[in-house]
Amino acid sequence: MFAGPQAQTRDQRKQMVERLVQALLTKHGERVLAIGLYGSLAKGIDGPFSDIELFCVLRGGDEDYSHEWVYGDSKAEVNIYGEEAILKSAVEVDDKWSLSQGQLIAAQPLYGDPAFFAYLRELVLSTPPEAFDNVMRAMLVGEFYEWIGKLRNARNSGHTAYIPLLACHFAEFGAQLLGIAHRYCYTTGSKMLEEALQLPNQPAGYAELCALVMKGQLGDSEQVAAAVERCWAGMGAWAIANGLTMDEYNRWPL
Repeated sequence: MFAGPQAQTRDQRKQMVERLVQALLTKHGERVLAIGLYGSLAKGIDGPFSDIELFCVLRGGDEDYSHEWVYGDSKAEVNIYGEEAILKSAVEVDDKWSLSQGQLIAAQPLYGDPAFFAYLRELVLSTPPEAFDNVMRAMLVGEFYEWIGKLRNARNSGHTAYIPLLACHFAEFGAQLLGIAHRYCYTTGSKMLEEALQLPNQPAGYAELCALVMKGQLGDSEQVAAAVERCWAGMGAWAIANGLTMDEYNRWPL
């Protein structure tokens, strides 16, 4: 296993997809409502070392589990959902929304009524705005605010080895934040920062921080820390401009 993954052609991956579809139909029979392909292969942007990602929806029930394994030179993942579970999942919003919901928005139908896939996409995009706003508020307090505290502790103590990792966290979750704000699902995790920089309405300082991370220019801890601080300040102004009032996080809850 640890010699892989090895290069495969797209045709080889497609042959494995056909085999997986037949295996799912054989195992689950008439319960199979839909099978969808997602990820880089579904979008036609897979590379020689890409894996295969499918989901299978079963009529009725609330199953929600995955199979993930190495076959020969590559890897496959098959997510099994009961019909009730996938409909519930389609309207959920969390801090990974701009990556995780891409499997439903951009799924390539392999089996089942295409109208069902269109309905899933419609559900994902019709989630109430307040659900997105609540997740963004929680991210600003639960992640970014905490990381800024760690950054300032690191600078205060002189233990700066953690600062490059904090910069990467800020850039990555900043992209997630922007994806949620724009209801945008990224093509793939490897292109997330590049695509985030193309979105409008960014916090001041975010592009500067992303540039440092993407170029790997993280050796100067003071330069990096200052860029993170500017991005954090920009997020505050950005949150206010976008109506993300933080009043509930400024009240004593007990």
